Amino acid sequence: MNGAAPTPSARYVRRLTRVFFALAFVPMFLVFPYLRAINNPNENVRVFTTMALVHERSFSIDTEVGLYGWVNDMAHVKKADGQLHYYMVKGPGAVYAALPGYWLFTKAAHALGHDFPTAKSTQEERLWWLRWSTWACRLWAVQLPCFVFLIWFERFLRDYSRDVTLRLSTVAAAGLGTNYLAYVHLFASHALFAVCSFVSFAIALRELQWSRGNSRRARPSRAFLCGWFASACVMLEYHSLFLVVILCLFGIAVFWRLTRALAFLAGGITNVPLVMWFQWRAYNNPLTPGHKMLETQMFAEDHAKGLWGVVWPSWDHVSALILDPGFGLFGTSPFLILAVLAVPFVLLWPREVSLRMRRSLRVATLVWFVAITVLVGVNAGIVEWRAGWTIGPRYLGAAPPFCAFGALTALESFARRGRLHRTASRALVGGLAMASVLTIGVVGIMIDTLPDTIVRPFAQIAIPLARTGFVPHHLAEWLGYRGTAPWYLALGCLVGAAVVAGFFARQRERPVLYGTRLLLAGAVFCAGMIPAFKPPEGTEKVVIPSEVGWFMSIWEPAGRDRLTALREAGERYGPRRPCIWYKLADLERMVNLQADAERDEKRANGAPRDKCATSVF
Repeated sequence: MNGAAPTPSARYVRRLTRVFFALAFVPMFLVFPYLRAINNPNENVRVFTTMALVHERSFSIDTEVGLYGWVNDMAHVKKADGQLHYYMVKGPGAVYAALPGYWLFTKAAHALGHDFPTAKSTQEERLWWLRWSTWACRLWAVQLPCFVFLIWFERFLRDYSRDVTLRLSTVAAAGLGTNYLAYVHLFASHALFAVCSFVSFAIALRELQWSRGNSRRARPSRAFLCGWFASACVMLEYHSLFLVVILCLFGIAVFWRLTRALAFLAGGITNVPLVMWFQWRAYNNPLTPGHKMLETQMFAEDHAKGLWGVVWPSWDHVSALILDPGFGLFGTSPFLILAVLAVPFVLLWPREVSLRMRRSLRVATLVWFVAITVLVGVNAGIVEWRAGWTIGPRYLGAAPPFCAFGALTALESFARRGRLHRTASRALVGGLAMASVLTIGVVGIMIDTLPDTIVRPFAQIAIPLARTGFVPHHLAEWLGYRGTAPWYLALGCLVGAAVVAGFFARQRERPVLYGTRLLLAGAVFCAGMIPAFKPPEGTEKVVIPSEVGWFMSIWEPAGRDRLTALREAGERYGPRRPCIWYKLADLERMVNLQADAERDEKRANGAPRDKCATSVF
């Protein structure tokens, strides 16, 4: 029985795709997770450096540290003037990308009556500038390119599956159901690393297919772009070098003729002077990344071990990076587990697929599998392998699109074996994509970094904070609206995108098969959600840790959560509305604020509890 996907009308596919991306746009752009009190070094040193380049034409962030205080991930370097100066210890790529957006922000802010703060500025003026300049850097350098990448990714996948359900669900899982979404909301390099590495891989793969393996037909322009995106990875994240070696070997194999190889090399070295210039200006040496100059002595000592802090990996670290339910690649995004099927299924593609396509897919699978294996191995060997505060395995930022691509090729290979196989494939992709979006996507639109004591982020952070109204900044605040509704709108669109991708496209599917798919997808979804609620080893249930209360105490914006609203209402109505205090106590118990709950419950003055509705949300 032929399991090839029936082709729906082009108009139908376009409409469905537009609806999907319209829904995906909202959670990627409407919300603004930001907690100044965390003083996130991964983001702040980049923001400070962007400010310094625009306002002082310098990489030194002394002025910014003076305005906003000390932050980690800085080097203290002695310069020619004999003084010690602060510099970020990060790849400069994200900073370069943010410069135009930050410059435009300064002009818009000036028009609104705000200018770059000075030592005489009030604390509120300083914090306003830091908050919205961070948003401007995120928007321009990370959010816009990462959203465009998802649109391009969907088009790229069309060459490997005509099934719109498989394709859109794969995009939903990769873009909204991994830590890719969380790091879209952070001015850092993790999501950009994913974009640049996969684009380099995809350009080489497409050219391999287009040229039919004949490097004489390969286009020099594509060779240049392939090399440029590969080297951009290192400009974004130094530790990407090991993965980039694999990408470069693949690129050279595709573009090995002299003119093409020279074009590939030219694209690659274009970014080298930008990195060397930064390192020379910051660390007095164009050939050093500066990690051994870290101001924090412990981190400097760690990076002095092995090769810039990379030693031989241990299996425990590898296993945790992949499987841990709290931050592992598959543990937080169950959809990506399907990538492990890619190798056997791609090797067994049905014969109805052209020999050229089968061969190119086998090469592609080998390349991305080796690349991600190297990435995991290297990061398991980093001394700070857990990466401190994180959402998912942030050092594996490049993995989601590669694993998603592998999952799609495996699913399409399986689906081509018959109608029942295709139904099962759609159920798998729909159920696991939805589970991934909930497990980590909801966390990603709530907060962009978590301590390692949070071992089940969805159950311990996303649910309790959403129930109590502790939701982040949103862009409607620019228009003066401070309510929480926009975040819940973003949540609805996030889930809606996964639903549209996985279940709206029937593609002439018989009602019995469609009903079977829905039932199977529901079972797969439930199975995929198990790790998010699985009690940690040695415990009987998932408990809300004390860090949740700390997050509430520093939450931004303050004062619009349900706890504050109920407490104000209780003070206003007094003994006339005792149920308010019971409701407040119920919510406080949900977030493990036991002492507060007992205190507030007493303020109901013993009123009959059975006359008050039990709080559910």
